[in-house]
Amino acid sequence: MRGGAIRNRLRLAALLGVCLVAMALGASPALGYYTASGSGSGQKVVSSLTVPTISTPIVAAGGTVALTWAKGSVPEGVAYYVTRNGEAPGGTCPTQAEPVNDISTCTDSGLEPGTYTYKVFAKYRTWSATSAAKEAKVTIGPANHFVLAVASTTASAGAADNLTITAKDKAGSTVTTYAGSKSLTFEGAQVIGTNKPTVANSSGTATAFGTATAISFTSGVATVSSTKNGVMKLYKVETATISVTDGSIESEVDPTVTVAPLAMSKLVLSAATTTPGAGTEDALTTTALDAYGNLATAYTGSHSLVYSGPLASANGTTPTVSDSSGNEVAIGTATPTIFTAGVATVSGEANGQMILYKAAAASVKVTEGTIASATVSITATAATATSLKVAAASTIPAAGATDSLTTTALDAYGNTATSYAGSRNLIFSGPEASPSGTAATVINSAGAAINIGSVTALTFTNGVAVVASSKNGVFKAAKAGATTLSATDETISTTSALALTVGVGAAAKYAWSAPTISAGTLGSPCLFTCTITTLGNAGTFTAKVMVTDSLGNEVSNLGTANTVAVTATGTTGSTVTGSPLTIATTGLAESTATFTWTSPAGGTFTNTITAAKSVGTAYTSATATATK
Repeated sequence: MRGGAIRNRLRLAALLGVCLVAMALGASPALGYYTASGSGSGQKVVSSLTVPTISTPIVAAGGTVALTWAKGSVPEGVAYYVTRNGEAPGGTCPTQAEPVNDISTCTDSGLEPGTYTYKVFAKYRTWSATSAAKEAKVTIGPANHFVLAVASTTASAGAADNLTITAKDKAGSTVTTYAGSKSLTFEGAQVIGTNKPTVANSSGTATAFGTATAISFTSGVATVSSTKNGVMKLYKVETATISVTDGSIESEVDPTVTVAPLAMSKLVLSAATTTPGAGTEDALTTTALDAYGNLATAYTGSHSLVYSGPLASANGTTPTVSDSSGNEVAIGTATPTIFTAGVATVSGEANGQMILYKAAAASVKVTEGTIASATVSITATAATATSLKVAAASTIPAAGATDSLTTTALDAYGNTATSYAGSRNLIFSGPEASPSGTAATVINSAGAAINIGSVTALTFTNGVAVVASSKNGVFKAAKAGATTLSATDETISTTSALALTVGVGAAAKYAWSAPTISAGTLGSPCLFTCTITTLGNAGTFTAKVMVTDSLGNEVSNLGTANTVAVTATGTTGSTVTGSPLTIATTGLAESTATFTWTSPAGGTFTNTITAAKSVGTAYTSATATATK
């Protein structure tokens, strides 16, 4: 065994010597090796491991070096790896840690400018062969950042602004190998309304900032072509700092673009309050905007605006807006208004102080020429009550019939004063008592009939008192004819009385008409019943007879024949002359003739004179009592 080991060492030494001689002579075989099979003695096999030869490296902009080497054909299974400056390379080149079989080319990448030394190693089992070194000089490194440029740094809103994007290495050289379609994302500008900043992609499609945008590069530069591949449009007025990234590198020293507004194309109206009190000031602000909603700052000076929407109040007071001189200009009339940098605001009493008088919702807008703002809903509220208004269900009620009143509290402009609420003590006036002495009445909130002229409690809700369940304003007139109805709470009153024409009720009673006596005293009223005192003997009571309603209002146009008999009862000796009496069928329902009752010629007496139906419809009799 010891002799065999010695022989093997001698063989290896001899083979190594041959190899060294060959290398010294410049021959291509590098190292010999042995192969053995079976369990006996090893058999020497002479072969070679070819030394790789590197071609001249190809250096490209962007920090890449392409390597190619010649490799040997034997033995099979030789693997290769590359070193750069004695260390592992990048890109697709195999490394000592991971040599690759059957490869003769690779590309090193990510190289900054500089000179690099490359070697290729052939490796087979425990033997290897090394190429001669080759140098590669990199002048342009990999893309490290973008340089972003804009055609204009003072663009108008919505205007096209061309971008130029250049890929640069760390040293600032253009990386010409950065080419083809790249997915870029732009940032830095803001949205206004629905208008987003955009950049046109390589197909010409406007793509919103923040969204991947396909941009085509040629030799490291992307430029606009036919409104494609980098046309930027900004819409919001601002100073925007624009940046771009492809996800790995981004722009440095980002450009700023100051966006200017376009001319005014919109007006926006606003109010200090949308619930002003009637007759109070409400400051309006009118803002001029461009097509994208930016403040149109160039819109300055005096402009002729027309406000519209609000209506005059119930009493005819027209709403107004103050002009730039402080004049109150009627709504709907040209109103000179001063704008400063696109905004018109109130100054003291001038330049947009609106006063509404009608307590109602109004859609207010402002217009200049053909440009109108959107409407602003403003609801004026009523002022405090300054007067009362009385209305009736019928202005021609019949005497004694019910008529529903509506009593409303009004402010100075005729609006219903909704704050006037709860129980209020009113005094109604105007209608007179009937001929029989019955007063006109209003039923209060408790259901009691209160004579006109007395305190009547009514309940108001939101400024209005209406009849409910036959209470709270049921009116009954008593005297037929024209009259008026007024009301007061002793603080505020009706400014215009309600005019009524009270009709006569249905025919119901006989009554004395134009009674006279020859002496003594005639009681008042002398209508359905009369009292005659101290008439004396042989004294006379003379009268006509008429037909009235239940309250003593004389009816007209009776239509049917009616005859009245006048009789006397009591102390004997009295006489009646002129009876019976005929009641007129047209015109006033009274007799054209008179009767005369004469008292007894002597002594004391008590007599009752009665007028009752003789022919026709029976009505309640009239009586008179005479005494001495």
